[in-house]
Amino acid sequence: MTEEIQRPPKGDNRYRVHRSVKCYLLEMACGTGFCTLYISDSIERVVYRSPNGSEKVQYKNKYYDLQPPEKMTELVKKHLADRGGVNLSGKSLHAYKKANSFTSYPFIDITDADDRERYPKLREIWLKSEAFQKAI
Repeated sequence: MTEEIQRPPKGDNRYRVHRSVKCYLLEMACGTGFCTLYISDSIERVVYRSPNGSEKVQYKNKYYDLQPPEKMTELVKKHLADRGGVNLSGKSLHAYKKANSFTSYPFIDITDADDRERYPKLREIWLKSEAFQKAI
């Protein structure tokens, strides 16, 4: 009779439930002239921690990186500086208004691959456009 040695269970690479978080959905939607930043749909989701330590949120069967609130502030300020449109839960923020106050929260960026690719090209064209120059 052969004696089998018991080995401890092996780990795997699945995501582990870490905590729950309320976060926003951020999406960049690009048209023919430039892009609008939509921040909407406050959601509460479970945060999963991957083996490498990154945090993910599942939304519509996809995993997205959970972004910190400071990054939302940075993205909004940058987009407003470019005179781009920002829609925060139905409220428009404008670059020329000093009363653009909002509270940043953690978010996930659900921008589709096409708009993510188009944004840098459209931004370059937009910043050189006559419409942008008039807005300054």
